[in-house]
Amino acid sequence: MKKVLSIIAVAAVATLMFTSCGKKCVCTYYEDGVKQYAVSDADVKSIYEKAYCENQSVAPFQGESSVIDGKEVTIEVKCK
Repeated sequence: MKKVLSIIAVAAVATLMFTSCGKKCVCTYYEDGVKQYAVSDADVKSIYEKAYCENQSVAPFQGESSVIDGKEVTIEVKCK
C-alpha cells in the first residue's frame, strides 16, 4: 500500500511540475485594436511567472504604424 501511495505522490508532483514549468509568455501586438502579430520566448524554458509576464504588457499609446508607413495608430501590447 505504501508503494502505491508513493507512486501516486511522485506522479502528482511530476504532473504539477510539467504543468507549471516550461510555459511561454506570449505577447500580442495590436494596432487600433486589430491583432498584428504575437511573439513568444521559445528559447527560455524557465519557471512561468504570471505577474512577470503580464508586467511586460504596454498600455495603449499613439505611435507610428509598423504596417503602414506614416500612419498614426493606437498601439498596445498584451502579454499572457
